[in-house]
Amino acid sequence: MKPIIAIQTDFGVGGGSTVHGTCLKVDPELEVYEISHSIEKFNIKAAARSLHHIVPFWPEGTVFVSVIDPGVGTSRRASVALLNNGSYVVTPDNGTLTLLLDNPGVKAVRTIDETVNRLKGTEKVSIFHGRDLFAYCAARLASGIIDYEGVGPEYPVDEIVRYPQAGWSVSRGRAEGTVTGIMRTFGNLETSIPVSAAEEAGLLPDSDVRVVISSVSGTVYDSSVPYRPSFGWVPKGEEVLYNGSDGVLGIGINLGSFAERYGIVPSDQLTVTVAKEQ
Repeated sequence: MKPIIAIQTDFGVGGGSTVHGTCLKVDPELEVYEISHSIEKFNIKAAARSLHHIVPFWPEGTVFVSVIDPGVGTSRRASVALLNNGSYVVTPDNGTLTLLLDNPGVKAVRTIDETVNRLKGTEKVSIFHGRDLFAYCAARLASGIIDYEGVGPEYPVDEIVRYPQAGWSVSRGRAEGTVTGIMRTFGNLETSIPVSAAEEAGLLPDSDVRVVISSVSGTVYDSSVPYRPSFGWVPKGEEVLYNGSDGVLGIGINLGSFAERYGIVPSDQLTVTVAKEQ
């Protein structure tokens, strides 16, 4: 059985049709799935978080294509990373691999050789590497036309571009971190505070905690919040702190949008403190 190809981009609805089609043009027998074409435009961190969330739940050996590429056509590397679980990520090396470097880890990385692994007839085009390089190379790899060595020259894993990751701190009865993202559709906030850090601070579900969210211009939110296993443990429209699916604390509203209620957008730089009620 040939590896699955799974694609994510920031191209918008319908924007991935030629990317998908290029894969099938290489090999009509390939299984190609669309993860999402609605990653926030140019948001490399959102792409990294998406991959970190989905990779563990796809079959080992899957070929992921991730194209959030504000530097398309420049000197940034077009790469294929081999993960420790046997899957591949075909992507611009621009920070998208940051979280995968830690889990499951990157075993090797190669630059795509454009003289071999570029869609013929696109040599004069520099703005659509998602189609012309990434999808085409991914399809050749998944179909078996090339092996991993056939992607192009290898370079050191420690040269992979990383973005600085949000940290957290813990003290007795208190954990501090940042808001790292907004869960699309539902409007929940994702934080950098691991569940294990909350436990270390003595913060446990089935208690009430003080949550303070601040920006550079002042306090955005300051309230007592129930810390519960999931949304349905609080009445409709009430706020809740919970353990998120990625192992970090999340803040949401039962059957509502926390981000919409408080006017929070992805570009906001926010800190968050969770503390035991006095």
